[in-house]
Amino acid sequence: MRLRSFLGVLLALGAVFAAYYLSEHNRELLRERFHLGPEATIPLSVALVAVFLIGFLPAGVTLVVDTLRRELATRRERRHAREQEALDATFLRALDLAADGQGPRAATELEAYLASRPDDFQGLLLYGQVLRGLGRVEEAVEVHRRASALQPGSVGILYQLAEDYLEKGDTGVAREIHGRILRDFPGFGLEISRRRRSEAIGRRDWAEAARIHERVSVFLNESGDAASLARESGLAQGLDYQRGVLLLEQDRAEEAAELFRRLLQGEPRFIPARIMLGEAERLAGREEGAIAAWRDGYLETGSPVFLHRIEDHFIEEEEPVRAIETLRGLIAVASNDLLPRFYLGRLYYRLEMHDEAERTLAALGERIKSSPTYHYLLGRIRERRGDLEAASEAFLACVRQLQAGSAEYLCRVCHTRYPDWQDFCARCGSWNAVELDFEEERMSAEDLGVREVPVWGVAEDSGEFSAPAPASDPGA
Repeated sequence: MRLRSFLGVLLALGAVFAAYYLSEHNRELLRERFHLGPEATIPLSVALVAVFLIGFLPAGVTLVVDTLRRELATRRERRHAREQEALDATFLRALDLAADGQGPRAATELEAYLASRPDDFQGLLLYGQVLRGLGRVEEAVEVHRRASALQPGSVGILYQLAEDYLEKGDTGVAREIHGRILRDFPGFGLEISRRRRSEAIGRRDWAEAARIHERVSVFLNESGDAASLARESGLAQGLDYQRGVLLLEQDRAEEAAELFRRLLQGEPRFIPARIMLGEAERLAGREEGAIAAWRDGYLETGSPVFLHRIEDHFIEEEEPVRAIETLRGLIAVASNDLLPRFYLGRLYYRLEMHDEAERTLAALGERIKSSPTYHYLLGRIRERRGDLEAASEAFLACVRQLQAGSAEYLCRVCHTRYPDWQDFCARCGSWNAVELDFEEERMSAEDLGVREVPVWGVAEDSGEFSAPAPASDPGA
């Protein structure tokens, strides 16, 4: 028993005792007659009791009724609170089941939840997502429409509706919804812009991609998201690079060269920019500038792409002697001369200088013996010289290594293979990622003197591909 209740009982007992005491000592007085009229009388005690009842009974009845009403209201509130707690627990259970991939059970829980709370926005939002995951797209659309009617100013529900229509295959309606977000909700539309930018890059519509990228940059600047801005800077370089390629296609070599130089100031290991700088110099009539750009590119990165381009250039210009001299010059200054020597031997082979080719390549035997391309090329040289037995041995060594006759190029982000070097991976949308497949060559990039270069593109936004983190520069 609580202290207040105990004190109340004591007070009541005290009142009863006081009433008994007073009535015993005033018995004669209480028996006196109380005149109600000339003839009607009642005992004084009855009159006192009647007066007491008339004064107390209305207040007492009101007090009792109010107490009962409050008690009933408290019980209803407690029951309602228990029901709400049970519904909240149902929603949390549905949320957990959905996160755990148990869509059917999550849908069952949400149906029970929405039966009691049919206009709960969060419940409708989650239920529509679960239905879409179960392939019940028409139902998902209907549920999300109900939620949109409850909260017409919600951008989140519009995104969900757009996803429903995309899943349904109705891309036109989804695009209209995205357009509405961009049009009617200032400050929103970052994800839509990123998606459309990725689509433009997929179409290789570089002008449209650059225009949308500016909008994305505005969003990120306004949000103060420094980390995302840093990631976007790489993509901006890629789009600038494509603008330079477009300038080259329009025969605006000087502008293109200036743009590529600016890019290389920010990132000297941007291989496509270095290649295209050479092309711009060549288009502007500065052949020595082109050779210098490619030569510097090789010394900066160790990439064989530059050696290949130098070799091709001089063969196209019918200047094999200069090609030989340039490769010999690189052998003299390179920190790792394996690749320049290999390309020099390959150049001798292309020029049908078979004795020089075999002598140059044979000197590399211990350093490059695990490369199938090396053995294949050596076999071709010996075959042309008529030494069929030695050629057969070289071809067998090639087959033993990897059963491959030529090198392949590989995207380091999505692992798409290409027969030739590419400046841009069409699958994952990354620049600077396509390189000679050194795993196929059974030789590490370090053995060949090739340095790690940065990679950037739209793959980071989608999460579909994971770009490799740049390693520390072994030559620094």
